[in-house]
Amino acid sequence: MINQLKQKWTMLLKVSVIILTISFSVTLWAGDHDNARELMESGDIVPLENILEQLQKRIAGRVIEVELEQKNDRLVYEIEQIDNKGIVREFVFDATDGHLLKEKIDE
Repeated sequence: MINQLKQKWTMLLKVSVIILTISFSVTLWAGDHDNARELMESGDIVPLENILEQLQKRIAGRVIEVELEQKNDRLVYEIEQIDNKGIVREFVFDATDGHLLKEKIDE
């Protein structure tokens, strides 16, 4: 019983630190919101709202970080999400067509 309480408190502490530290930050490719907006308006990338809707249908949780990055020859959205159990997952979506490329649990 003491171990269970200790594990719960440890998890709550980790979640609190993550939430307080990150608290929903958005970092865009090259740090430039205008470039991201231009890419979206030109149809080169899928709007972030579409990706986030797709993610919420997949797994309920709170987004804690979003990045639009150039990876090799493609643009990707990297999204970190925390679920109601405190599990943090990282998702990588192809920004040009919105399909999920990778999902991993951060430990």
